[in-house]
Amino acid sequence: MITFAAMKGQILIILSIVVTASVSPIGASDSLPASRWDGATLTVEASATMGGGDHAPLWLSANRYGLSSVQKCAGYERVQMLRPIQTDSARSWRLGYGADVALTQNHERTFVVQQAFVEAAWKVLRLTLGSKQQPMETQSADLGSGALSMGINARPIPQMRLDVDWFAMPGTKGWWQWKLYGSYGWFTDGRWQESWAAPTGRRTKHVLYHEKGLFWKFGRTDMLPVTYEIGLRMASQFGGTTYNVNNRRLNIGSQLTDIKHPADLGAYWHALTCQGSDETDGSDPNTAGNHLGSYVMALSYHGPRWQARAYWERYFDDQSMLTVQYGIRDMLIGAEVRAPKNPFVDGASFEFVTTTNQSGAVYHDRTARLQDKMNGRDNYYNHLLYTGWQHYGFTLGHPFITSPAYNQDHTLYFWNNRIKGWHVGLTGQPADEWRWRLLASFTRNWGLYTKPFADCLAQQYILAEATYRPRWAQGWTATAALGLDHGSVVGNNTGAQLTIRKTFDL
Repeated sequence: MITFAAMKGQILIILSIVVTASVSPIGASDSLPASRWDGATLTVEASATMGGGDHAPLWLSANRYGLSSVQKCAGYERVQMLRPIQTDSARSWRLGYGADVALTQNHERTFVVQQAFVEAAWKVLRLTLGSKQQPMETQSADLGSGALSMGINARPIPQMRLDVDWFAMPGTKGWWQWKLYGSYGWFTDGRWQESWAAPTGRRTKHVLYHEKGLFWKFGRTDMLPVTYEIGLRMASQFGGTTYNVNNRRLNIGSQLTDIKHPADLGAYWHALTCQGSDETDGSDPNTAGNHLGSYVMALSYHGPRWQARAYWERYFDDQSMLTVQYGIRDMLIGAEVRAPKNPFVDGASFEFVTTTNQSGAVYHDRTARLQDKMNGRDNYYNHLLYTGWQHYGFTLGHPFITSPAYNQDHTLYFWNNRIKGWHVGLTGQPADEWRWRLLASFTRNWGLYTKPFADCLAQQYILAEATYRPRWAQGWTATAALGLDHGSVVGNNTGAQLTIRKTFDL
């Protein structure tokens, strides 16, 4: 069993490893770099957001790995030291590390440890310890709207992760490649939930995390500039303690109670194999913890001057959508094009996302009189015991599904998870020193199956952003952005954001 004290101890160990890796001498060899500083950078950054309305515009806060705020006025000062493991890409043994901290204003915490990790790799094997910002599998962060299951919208979760990078299936001459990974970690927002949640609201603490994925890739770019990828990602919340539970299956009436979930080796096994049961399952055992995931596919063209990709993600929140028993209705589908260098537009994407079906509107367990079980009303991102698919109030999935951080009553609950959305992203570089980005999104929102809105609500989100990298100030970057929300979900919000960054090579 991993205690919270042990978790904090592991964080300190990780930070110690990062510092040691940075300053310890090491002899030059063919396996490791001559200096562990090679490729390392130190970045100092400051950002400020100011606006009008009830909140900061969505695209000034979403998909920034949680280092953002829904407050209309907020800011942070950040120091980041990173050595990407890709620095040693030509070597069999590779090393990467990072330490990334921030002081914030009007955020969920004043001092934030955004990243603290060390990773080592040998050939296709890579082990990562700590909290690291992971990219999305099929979408680009600058153009896409976000992923349905594991996106870039919330703070990274500390974990121990083992990756097996792309390797060729024997006998296929590289035409069929595999990639897989698995991890265990823990949510770090228990204290924040305790201070932020409503006094009698449901909250959790010391919750554990598990994630795994398997991907196939078909094609060889040296023979044909087209590849096809398909994969499955799954994640779960388990262990920990849930406070202020009120459920009819506990036979406690309206009384609130606390439930401590198992966190022994059996609980880890159940998270891996999607087995076990919860105390609230009653006579119809389901699966221990909160399980979800998605199927992803991508068809990519790798041209010498043009690149293009069509991608698709199908989300599931329990076993009913793990197969095609209820059809394929909820998904994200998109396309992205990267053009050769030109003064106009060099990147464009279009996406459509829908989560309105959720296996249907009907749900009931088997009874003596009714033997058929209906697995509808999946209630995406919510769970009976856990505080849902969120970290520090921000959804770990797609930002069109309204995060609990917006809840005025401080409930850790997603009250708007049935949506349809359309998204366009454009980027361009008119000059070497300048780059711009435009995001425009339109959504229709129905609330929940159990508590629908009286009318379908519309909401628009717009971002216009310009980045300046002056030749005369090497390493300096300034980004100015304007955001606009208009609609009835998060309201009418306007805001401006300025971020200034200086990067030093170490």
